[in-house]
Order: sequence, then structure tokens, then C-alpha cells
Amino acid sequence: MRIHPTPGGRFTSRNRIKTYVRSFDDVIGGGIPEGYVVLVSGAPGTMKSSLTFSMLYQNALQENRKSAYFTLEQGKDLILEQMASMGMADPRAAEQIATLDMGNIRKNLNYLQGRGSWIELFKMYCKNVMKAEPISVLVVDSLDVLETMAKMQDRRTELYFLFEWLRDLGPLTFLISEKPLDLGPGGSSPEEAYLADGILALEMHPTSDLFVQRRLRVVKMRGSKHDTGYYAFSFEDGSFEVTRAVSGTA
Repeated sequence: MRIHPTPGGRFTSRNRIKTYVRSFDDVIGGGIPEGYVVLVSGAPGTMKSSLTFSMLYQNALQENRKSAYFTLEQGKDLILEQMASMGMADPRAAEQIATLDMGNIRKNLNYLQGRGSWIELFKMYCKNVMKAEPISVLVVDSLDVLETMAKMQDRRTELYFLFEWLRDLGPLTFLISEKPLDLGPGGSSPEEAYLADGILALEMHPTSDLFVQRRLRVVKMRGSKHDTGYYAFSFEDGSFEVTRAVSGTA
């Protein structure tokens, strides 16, 4: 598919990257458009990290697609151990996924002072990965930690330039966030919700006094016709799946 730039620098059509979540790509028109910055939002335990890593993993296996996973909260070894416990340990995929741990930068901020801001160092790492071998999908886990470590003074402005920088970088980017989204009428969502090209919201929905169901909702996806309703979200037999959510008693 040809990509046609508009005078404002946006595009009228893009190739799409499959999520390989069973039944989900059909919901969003065949996948997520290349080059988008997509917010993956949800409380702890909603499987945000697992979902995004699974997208990288399946694209590596199915399409030999190269990607990068930046973990700013946990160590690289811990992330890989967790994903291996879910069956994502094929060495063929590992060759295509650069898993990067920014923990050392967090531990050595005093040493790095005077050598550039933290956000500039993060950008440098991203650029170096792209120079080594261009990647088509990038995961940043998480935006919350990135923002905290960058000590943003003017959050709205600095986030705007970060999102624009990520778009210019090129890959489809998933930004993981635990910041709640107020999706009700008149709700007030954080700035990143407006800046993102797409939003995947994950949540734990009580279906009875004893049980909860993981759910996934496409809040927005620019340039895509999609259902904005909730889908039951599950992981079985080594892969994720969505099905139409059935209402339950909260």
C-alpha cells in the first residue's frame, strides 16, 4: 500500500501491523497502522506488558519483523522470564526483539548529570537501536516512569514534543500507562489520551461478587472504523484472544 503525505505531514493511508490477538485484528480493520503512537492504558494486572510483548513476539515469528521493548520499570531478565513462563520463549523470536533495560541509567542519574537530560538519553538509546537495525515496532514500558524520570516541568508541551518525536522516529510505538482514563461523559483524560493516535484500554470488570473478567476496549484508532465496545480479553494456549463481552453484575 502506498502512503500519501498530506500538506500537514499526516497520511491518508498506511500499512497495518497485525496484533495477532485472535479476532482482534478484524475489529480494527486488519491491524494497527504503521507509525502510530498508541497508548495502552490499564491498572496493574490487566496484562498490558504481556499484550504488547506478545505483539512483538508473534510478529517476529510470523513475519520476521524486528522490534524493540524498552523496560523502564523491571529488569530485562525479569521481563524475559515472565514472558517465557507464558510460552513466549522461542529463540527465533528472541533474535528479532531487542529487549532493553534502562535500569542502569536510573541508578546513575548523578553520573549522567551534565551529559544531557534524561529524556535526551532515552531518545539517544532509541536512535541507536534504529541505526543498528531499523525496527518497525517499539514498546515503552512505561510512559509513567519516563515522565517521572524526565522531571517534566511543562507536561502538556513536553509530552506533545515527545509524541511528535516518536512519530518522526518511524516505528509503531506502544506507550504503556497506568494513568486512569475517564471515559465517561464530560470526563477529563490526561493529555496523552488526546495526543495518541490510538488508545487500547484494559480493565478488570467484576462479573459477580467473586469473579472479574479482563476486558479490552479500543477507545480510539485514527483512520480506522472500529467498534468502541468492550471485549472479553483472555490468554490461553500461548496466545491472546478477544470475544464479545457479556454483561455481568458489578
